[in-house]
Amino acid sequence: MCDTFICPPSQSAQGTWIFGKNSDREPDEAQVIRYFPREKKASRVQPCTFIPVEHVPDTYSVLLSKPDHIWGAEMGINEHGVVIGNEAVFTRIPIPRTNKGLTGMDMLRLALESAQTAREALEKLKWLNDRYGQDACGGYRDRRFFYHNSFIIADPTEAFVLETAGPFWAVEYVKSYRAISNGLSIGAEYDEIHPGTIACAQEKGWSEKGKPFHFADSFNAFWMPRLARCRQRRQLSEQSARQKLTVADAFDILRTHAEEGFKPSRGTTGSICMHASGLFSPHQTTGSMVAELGKGRPPVVWITGSSAPCLSIYTPFSLDESAFVDPEITGYLYRKWWKWETWHRKAILDYSAAHQKMQEIRPALENRWRRTADAHCRSGDTAALVTLQKEALAASDSVLNDLLKLPLQKRAPWLYRRLWKGTPIFTG
Repeated sequence: MCDTFICPPSQSAQGTWIFGKNSDREPDEAQVIRYFPREKKASRVQPCTFIPVEHVPDTYSVLLSKPDHIWGAEMGINEHGVVIGNEAVFTRIPIPRTNKGLTGMDMLRLALESAQTAREALEKLKWLNDRYGQDACGGYRDRRFFYHNSFIIADPTEAFVLETAGPFWAVEYVKSYRAISNGLSIGAEYDEIHPGTIACAQEKGWSEKGKPFHFADSFNAFWMPRLARCRQRRQLSEQSARQKLTVADAFDILRTHAEEGFKPSRGTTGSICMHASGLFSPHQTTGSMVAELGKGRPPVVWITGSSAPCLSIYTPFSLDESAFVDPEITGYLYRKWWKWETWHRKAILDYSAAHQKMQEIRPALENRWRRTADAHCRSGDTAALVTLQKEALAASDSVLNDLLKLPLQKRAPWLYRRLWKGTPIFTG
């Protein structure tokens, strides 16, 4: 389960595109921050999670937030400022479940590594879907978790929503704040559509001839979108968005819970900041990202690299390669999720006290980093952004060390404590 949104320049405070995404996946599934520099490859064949595919020999550099066991990524951005986030969607089109296709995460990374613009990335995603399909397990322990995908694709000039149902797809050009979740959402006002889509829906009896064609109504599955509460989360995102949205507002949206007086032990699939609480809410937010894109200014990316953005800190990242040449930095980014997971496991058992402590510490840090990052972006000072990234990572790590020393209590109900019994497998 996931939530992704895009805000156009006309609705943002800085006149920039603001992209945000929460990646909701299984507990214990580490989502690491990885940077891959440009690469010249001898072969045009790229092994992905399950199958090899045709790929460009010269790839662009990418910054990704990705499940550690998957080749692809839940969200990411490349050196040209193209950003993509994907969503699992559940449709009427059956999936063979043979792992002879691509995960949506594979498709996302392949597009980022080969596209200079959002339009190029959109065309690459459509080509990959046509050529290889999406018969690929996207789960961690759940090896029966197969799904189709939707995407938000953006660059400093334009953005698109692409939604798929098997080989079929529809595209919407983004004109105002747009959110997607775990159900198809493009209706009758699509801007592009796969040529066989309408005929298939009419042949199956999912759409009536002579009436306006509605992509989502025709192809959405019945049960899974309802169990996932995708419409509720999409509406929550739209209701939380403000006119003249800021990066801070984007952080707040991704930290939103559906329930008043929220407690992780009562977490549901209706919250954007999702917490696993058992059978009916088995997924949680394991990574979160915000990106700000503007013409004539370097992008700045904010990533938690940890579970639960309500208990995490967004740190700024530069896309300059010099920010990642130090092996200590890349090693730390790989270990970061596990170290913060130790805090997450402690904090959810005494959520009120832990959340209050984060509220005391976090705003001053994030506000200072945002002001500094904006000044550097306006001046185009990429070297200063690299310095800011290093300083922010060090500061957030220092905060984490202090948080881990807090004398929190185990106040959560017994069944919930048992669900989270144990510590992360790897703490770095």
